[in-house]
Amino acid sequence: MRLSALNKLVLRDLVRVRGALVTSGFGIMAGTAALVFFLALGLGVRGVLLGEVFPIDQVELEPPKGSSFGQLASFALGGGAKAPRIEKDEIEALEASPFVAGVYPKLQFSFPASARGGKELLGRDLNTGEMIADGIDPALVGEVGDLPFRDPLEACEGSGGCQRCATTKECKAPQYCEARQNEKGFCVDPVPAVVSRYIIELFDKSIAPAHGYPQIGEKLLSRAEGMVFKMWIGESYLGQAKQGTPRWVHARVVGISDRAIDIGITMPIQTVRRWNVEFSGDGAGDAYSSVMVKVAEKDKVGEVVELADELGLTPKDTRARDVSVLLSGVMALLALVAGIILIVSASNIAYTFRVLVNDRRREIALYRALGATGGDMMKWLLALALTVGMVGGAMGVLVAWALSLGADRLGATRLPDFPFKPETFFDFPPWLVLGALGFAALFSLLGALGPARRAGKVDPAAALAALQ
Repeated sequence: MRLSALNKLVLRDLVRVRGALVTSGFGIMAGTAALVFFLALGLGVRGVLLGEVFPIDQVELEPPKGSSFGQLASFALGGGAKAPRIEKDEIEALEASPFVAGVYPKLQFSFPASARGGKELLGRDLNTGEMIADGIDPALVGEVGDLPFRDPLEACEGSGGCQRCATTKECKAPQYCEARQNEKGFCVDPVPAVVSRYIIELFDKSIAPAHGYPQIGEKLLSRAEGMVFKMWIGESYLGQAKQGTPRWVHARVVGISDRAIDIGITMPIQTVRRWNVEFSGDGAGDAYSSVMVKVAEKDKVGEVVELADELGLTPKDTRARDVSVLLSGVMALLALVAGIILIVSASNIAYTFRVLVNDRRREIALYRALGATGGDMMKWLLALALTVGMVGGAMGVLVAWALSLGADRLGATRLPDFPFKPETFFDFPPWLVLGALGFAALFSLLGALGPARRAGKVDPAAALAALQ
């Protein structure tokens, strides 16, 4: 059968039996709409949770939590509690793994500290009785705005020397005097610090509205000079360091990074190492409190975690893995529901086409008597089913897209502003649309396959004789 003749037959039947075909196509449309809507929702939520809230392409490893007092407990004991550390040989073992793209050690404050500042952004200074902070390799953070993320003393040495000082009054703002008590130091720029998007979202969506503060997320990203604040290192409300004299230092929030600690600030590791040695002794700078591992491929996180377990290390935060498993399970369940709808639709198509073949036995026999083959009859019905499936699938995709617009509208107007609230909860990648159309066509063809084979086996002589 020529393609033009096949097209004429299909178009004619679309008009002649449009009522039955619309009913069959409605099921395909409903199943496809459900499949696309649920998967697009899952992909959108997954992109936000695993891309911004819990990045899945990195994992932070640390010694087992049960063997450590914790940072705050250590501060309460004057910084004297010796917490487990990650040694260099463990880092080398991680770097040798083919599943690891990069290893970046992190070093927490081993001394208590507090901070105050933020007047230029919030209208008045905020005070924190306990500052949680850590240090990380500047290579992991990269460039943050127009300001370099590196230890200010190293930057000072690289520029050929800095002004010597005994107090900050001798330095030109915004520089301060980086010097131990009663010692000569250098006028350096404030220590660069980055914060996580999580803490910014938490402040903007929860703390700021409660206290009448302005939102600061966009300002932190756009202001080149950053936000300068003071830190009192070596002492806090919980206690004092076991050695050294508490003093003021200046820090500057230069931007937002997904490599930063969730609650607190992250600084260059060289700065934190120097201060740890000053207030906790030489041993506080020899090893690391945790290590950030950049995974070569997102689906290789499990292999990295297994290697870490062999080294006696555990993931600091398993939320990314837990959320990934949960989302995968929910998406699979919703896809199963949509699949059941498509199977029911295929059964409906099978019934419709069986009725169609019975009603057209005389017509089919006439075509066979005029020279059409059984394969031609199968092609005719399968092409009709394919057309119904593709049209129903396309309508289903459009319905899913329209429903997503409505859901996003409701989310924007009815849901309260919460951290990491996205502009859209859905993601429609091309493969999802093409896959949905393919499934719609497949289930339509499966439903019509049996009746089509039956039509191809009609005996023209017997059929015509029975109808005389």
